[in-house]
Amino acid sequence: HQRYTRSFHYDNPVVGKGLLSTDGVVWQKRRRQVQPAFRRETMAHLVRMANITADKLFATWDATIATNQSLELMTEMQKLALSVNSQALLSVEIAWDKAEKFGVAVRDALKLLRKRNTSLIRFPAWMPTALNRQLQQTKIILDEHIAPIIHARRQTRAGAQDILEALLEVRDPDTGDALTDQEILDETKTLFTAGFETTATALTWALYLLAHNPEQTALWLAEVDAVLQGRAPEWDDLPKLPYTAQLINETLRLYPPVYNIARECIETDVVNDHIIPKGSVVIMSILGIQRDERWWPEPMAFRPERFASSYPKNAYLPFATGRHLCIGNHFALTEMAVALIRIAQTYAVELLDKNPVAAAAQITLVPDRPLPFRLVAR
Repeated sequence: HQRYTRSFHYDNPVVGKGLLSTDGVVWQKRRRQVQPAFRRETMAHLVRMANITADKLFATWDATIATNQSLELMTEMQKLALSVNSQALLSVEIAWDKAEKFGVAVRDALKLLRKRNTSLIRFPAWMPTALNRQLQQTKIILDEHIAPIIHARRQTRAGAQDILEALLEVRDPDTGDALTDQEILDETKTLFTAGFETTATALTWALYLLAHNPEQTALWLAEVDAVLQGRAPEWDDLPKLPYTAQLINETLRLYPPVYNIARECIETDVVNDHIIPKGSVVIMSILGIQRDERWWPEPMAFRPERFASSYPKNAYLPFATGRHLCIGNHFALTEMAVALIRIAQTYAVELLDKNPVAAAAQITLVPDRPLPFRLVAR
């Protein structure tokens, strides 16, 4: 890390100076401050919120069964993930119609950021180009939604068990510094925007893979039924469901939502006799590494049992690795586990398009076309 820093690809005027867009001393101090927010109490709260959200979403899904109505998989997973994240981060419920519109606004902003950060000409964020004005509008939408919640919580301190409450409580272990409202806003926006899109994408791929692999699905359902016996999962149940964890890991191996990592070389380096000059931008393919047959025999096969044993270090890195290992990795894995378990306990997901689906490298690694599905009560 002494020779590399985050490249310009991580510049994000919408969410500000959060953990995802900073590096060096600023990042290191913030990481120390924020890490304690992901404690056992907030993770247990996440599980409760995921269960509550699933129940509410299922009430809308049940209505589609009676009319044999189809739904679109990515859209439904975005609604689910956005609602869970809102509850787990802020203890705020978002109506389904608003969640869908909010999700579209965030995804559009992420698309614009990708366009801006991969353009040959990158205008400063303050310059009033059409693209920058659109990004500013999304920033305003997020700020106006989240900032009043932070301000109100600062006044009342209602003793919630969400991430926001934990962020208000944390102190830097060396200096004792608390986070300012602006710093909490930036971190909350980062977690909110990055967390829901990546989780929704991963859930979409997991259900797609399960629909195409009935043998593995049967093994997984047997584990879920044996351990939970029809009840909703709790935080303490998750370690008792190893095949569930393996299934999620294998999904993230085949279809990592974040499919590459970019770094700028700030000190000339040599890797395997190849000189990397200072100022170079290096882009590493997570997707390529995780589908490399040197590390993963028959890499395109869906085999959750791969993760029952060890594998080469850094051959699997959907949450990055090293000092920049994603701070929300356990949050995302927990949310995925609860969501998938609750869906499997209640429904069979029937994909209406039986043909193989390709992956498209957009903001995240998404299916290249819509995935219509119907639900069958289990």
